[in-house]
Amino acid sequence: MAKSANQKLKLLFLLRYLMQHSDEEHPVSMAQIIEELARNGISAERKSIYDDVESLRLFGIDIVQLKGKNGGYYIGERDFELPE
Repeated sequence: MAKSANQKLKLLFLLRYLMQHSDEEHPVSMAQIIEELARNGISAERKSIYDDVESLRLFGIDIVQLKGKNGGYYIGERDFELPE
């Protein structure tokens, strides 16, 4: 697969999407993540996103994965919550 111009920005787009669109009550699915990346001109496969999520975790971002029918990903602990 040929790399797109924004491919190096994939981690940043992923982090921004999770920060803006996910929380404990609203996890985002893998399909939603892939769709959002595509809107930004980034082609991605599930396997590469698993690696990206793990890289963000190693960097210190608290990304929680829910398994099951209504599963998905969300940012667990944030520096500031909305009420703050």
